[in-house]
Parts: sequence; structure tokens; C-alpha cells
Amino acid sequence: MLRLARPRPTRQRESTIALINIVFLMLIFFLVAGTLTPPLDNEVDLITTADAERSEPPGSLFVTETGEMRANGEKVDAAGFVAAKRNDAAKAQDLEITVAADRNLPAARLVDIVGALKAAGASRISIVTERAAE
Repeated sequence: MLRLARPRPTRQRESTIALINIVFLMLIFFLVAGTLTPPLDNEVDLITTADAERSEPPGSLFVTETGEMRANGEKVDAAGFVAAKRNDAAKAQDLEITVAADRNLPAARLVDIVGALKAAGASRISIVTERAAE
């Protein structure tokens, strides 16, 4: 007596289209997310430090080597900048300001600018630097 063997069902190959779609969606996400940070001011070379915490580029106050203060590419003064930040911060009690100063700005001028920001009502001021290459 002869027994016929049943043919095994063939497995269908999974399409790689779904994987390709996911990779392209991730690519688009990272392209969009990477452009959300504000660009640095072209006329400011950041101060370089050897040991510093990593943080995002500031979207706040830039100071050129001549001592000119800029925000969003426009010239500002300390009192006007602090008042605008206070309005944007929805009347927050502690107003933190980040300052990106040019490395060629004299330290005495930077101290004067920080003093003017404190006098205008800033409660905390952070100086942004650039990490030196090792």
C-alpha cells in the first residue's frame, strides 16, 4: 500500500516594505527634530572650556566681541530683553537667562552686562560656552 505524502504548505516571505517605511519615517522625524533648535548667531564665537556640561544651544541673548547684545538677530538692551523674557515666561518669579558671549569679549565688559541683567530683574544668569576638542 502506497501512502502519498502531503505537500508542506509554503511559507510566504514577509515584505520588507513595512521596514522601509518605518526607516523613512524615522529619518523624517530626526530631520525635523534636528531643525527645531535655534541657530547660533554668526557673529559670535563661543567661549571654549575643557570641562563643561552638555546643553542645547541657547535661544536667548548673544553678545558680540564689541559688547553688542542681540536676541533673534536684533540689537537689544538689558532692560528691554529682561522685560520681554519676563512677558514670555508668563510672570514667572525666577527668570533664568542664558548668555552666549563671544570669546573675544573682554571679561570686564561681560561682568558689566551680567550686572545690567541682574539690575533689570534677572534672577539667574548662565554663561554658555563651547566644549573644547580633545
